[in-house]
Amino acid sequence: MDDKIHKIITELDYGSAYTITYTDSDGEEKCYDLWLDKENTIYRLQNIYLLDGKPEEIGETFGYNKSEITRKLFELSAYDQFDVREWD
Repeated sequence: MDDKIHKIITELDYGSAYTITYTDSDGEEKCYDLWLDKENTIYRLQNIYLLDGKPEEIGETFGYNKSEITRKLFELSAYDQFDVREWD
């Protein structure tokens, strides 16, 4: 997983954006969008609320520096069914 996380960070630096999904310890499916805000050099992680597995509402957006987003991605990757998909 270490290599995958570092590859994601590198791709964010080149303009890629991702959707992250996983199942938390309560069995609830969670979803976030992840991208680099190049103007402010901050990695953005935005909560997406799901209803029956489909995006329903956009939630709060958090900003992280590179070391913080790396730690956050490692934290999220420990959950069941962790998946990262690049935006089309």
